[in-house]
Amino acid sequence: MKFGPFRLAIAILLAITCYMSVKPARAEDARRSVTLACNPFPPSKIDGNVRLPGYDVEILRAAFAVNNLTVNTPFYPWKRAYLLAEEGRVDGLCSCSYTLERERDMLYSAELGRVRIGFFSIAGHVPQNIAKLADARDLRVGVVAGYNLETAAVNAGLNVITASSEQILLGMLYNNRIDAIYSFREPVLVAHKHRSTLIFLQYHEISQAPYYSCISRKIDDARTLLDSLNQGIKTIRANGVYNSILEKYGVADAMNIKQPTAWIN
Repeated sequence: MKFGPFRLAIAILLAITCYMSVKPARAEDARRSVTLACNPFPPSKIDGNVRLPGYDVEILRAAFAVNNLTVNTPFYPWKRAYLLAEEGRVDGLCSCSYTLERERDMLYSAELGRVRIGFFSIAGHVPQNIAKLADARDLRVGVVAGYNLETAAVNAGLNVITASSEQILLGMLYNNRIDAIYSFREPVLVAHKHRSTLIFLQYHEISQAPYYSCISRKIDDARTLLDSLNQGIKTIRANGVYNSILEKYGVADAMNIKQPTAWIN
């Protein structure tokens, strides 16, 4: 069918109008979003809390937002989260501690934060002071399966019993199925507080360590994504956003070395 000059001009105008109206939406749809698998680790990663998703989640969102990237943070048990990242089915992990073995699968970001690590026991149930891993060799020690702490405990010759979460380990401790929990301090404290128990815990601090966000080596743009994240972390540390997020959760001082709390109710 032939168009006259007037109809042809109208057709061209309509085509241009449609193109301009559709193009921004397509550009928006094509914008890169990032999916990082998280494991429940309150207060840094809190599953099911939209208003307070955890300070690590908020730090990652702010860091990637520097380069206009959005972040999805689905929650899984730790071993499942790691497997998804290892296989490249997600872009990486919200956070992980450094081990040489993990470096085969992951690219490590700039430091995201620091954690305190130690043993928890029921007050008065463990007579000796635990200052190093070897001091717990006579105890039944609970560790979250898949944490780098599990490998460290096994290598130190401890009698290790694993579970999928700190909450389960606390139940085992309360029921005398284990003598102590070897874990990161904050998630155990949060889980213990939520149980509203009258049992007092004793905490024996062993070490403090940095942790990172990890990008899967299996994804095509791993290096680009890592560079974007590192730039974002540097930016939000410099402009104060990083510290304001920590203050929001009341943990800004927790990144500094302090004397460990001995008794916890």
